[in-house]
Amino acid sequence: MDAFASQSHAWSLDDIVFLPGSGSEKSPNLSCRITKNMKLGRPVMSGPSQISEEGMAMSLALEGGLGIIHRHMPIATQALKVRRVKQYHSGFILNPTCVAPKTTLQKARSIQAELGCSSLPVTENGRMGGRLVGLVTKRDLEGQQGNLQVASVMNRDVVFAQEPVTLKDACMHMQQAKVSKLPVLNKDMELVALLCRGDIKIAQQHPTASRDANRQLMVAAAVSAHEPDGWERVKAMVEAGADILSLDVDEGIDQYVVAFLKQMKDLFAGIDVIVGPVNCLSQATLLCEHGADAVRVGNAAGAEATTIYELSRTLRTTFGVPVIADVQARDSGQILKALLLGANAVCLDAMLGRCEEACGLHIMREGVRIRVEPQEGNRPVASGVPSTVVDRGSALTFLPFLFNQLRRSLQDLDIDSIGDISKALEQGKLRLEAQTPNFEASWQAPKMHPIIVGSLHSIP
Repeated sequence: MDAFASQSHAWSLDDIVFLPGSGSEKSPNLSCRITKNMKLGRPVMSGPSQISEEGMAMSLALEGGLGIIHRHMPIATQALKVRRVKQYHSGFILNPTCVAPKTTLQKARSIQAELGCSSLPVTENGRMGGRLVGLVTKRDLEGQQGNLQVASVMNRDVVFAQEPVTLKDACMHMQQAKVSKLPVLNKDMELVALLCRGDIKIAQQHPTASRDANRQLMVAAAVSAHEPDGWERVKAMVEAGADILSLDVDEGIDQYVVAFLKQMKDLFAGIDVIVGPVNCLSQATLLCEHGADAVRVGNAAGAEATTIYELSRTLRTTFGVPVIADVQARDSGQILKALLLGANAVCLDAMLGRCEEACGLHIMREGVRIRVEPQEGNRPVASGVPSTVVDRGSALTFLPFLFNQLRRSLQDLDIDSIGDISKALEQGKLRLEAQTPNFEASWQAPKMHPIIVGSLHSIP
């Protein structure tokens, strides 16, 4: 584009506006390539910020996006959250948690609470692959003493399917038998998989969900090369089942980061790695040369548009590496601009931070559900005076509304799919103009919501 030919001026997303095209009535395809080897049904994701844990990752994956579970927690906790996402929704569950007949009911309750599951297969050895002897549910455990054994309350008459069986046939068998859980056994009556009715309902409600080859929800996990236990975190995330690793380079890119990335790709070649944030073409090129499967562009305040355009054009043509825009997009207009400039996907942390799945304390005040957070962005907040944001509801409701806005905008521009944008850029089909900056106050006081804690009454 001619607007970016000049090296003397850098443009922000607010500085430019795209002109409408001839229009189209065809519904655009919002699927995108998130890394070299993986695709998403929708071009959105959460960055590795502290708003994104298992709840946000589940919601994003169900709506076709991807969530990155942040690393600001113990390794075991992060790995547990990754496993919860992977076990939340699937077709055949190939690694269900099992218990033995001698397991106590107290232990079974703790496993159900930890994993969020309602039923546990009971095998002779208490492990996957053992001979199935029963099934224990939450209802079986209600009102029972914790020191009793699972064998005393489990259901021994279990309806099951014999392998080989397809997912469609297993679903029909479950419906005919009117059961909510269907174990799949081999000829030796050993457990090889488990099917849940709840997963079938979720699949019907979310047909565009981001799933892996085993029909489990996709999830990413953040790691860092500058942590003392950085390599232990990488191995734990891979073992937990993370589909993508996000290598955070907020501390800067040096030879240690490059060596860390190369080691990740050498030892875990099947795991794609997103690296960022970067705002420099030379650094992005260095990362791509050493195995980065996607680059997250960020830290480019005031020059977001120029940075996205230049990095995405070069990395796409030279390495075939997608670019993810992490530029604190505030609305659907900025998301659209980032995509039209060449980004394959956009991080929505600034928008998802107001959804109920975001981490933080949620309270009701004056009929409004708000989220209390210790600080707002990078601006410190006075001690004892928390900041608040108004809750906009579930991401499962907000994201479909956002996608409809993107579709209508792409129709106005006569763009049939996200994949066609790069061609439109090269052919000059997309036209943009610089717009006069709107000089507004750089900071406005947020709406105040009184927070009452015991006898304390403070207004942020």
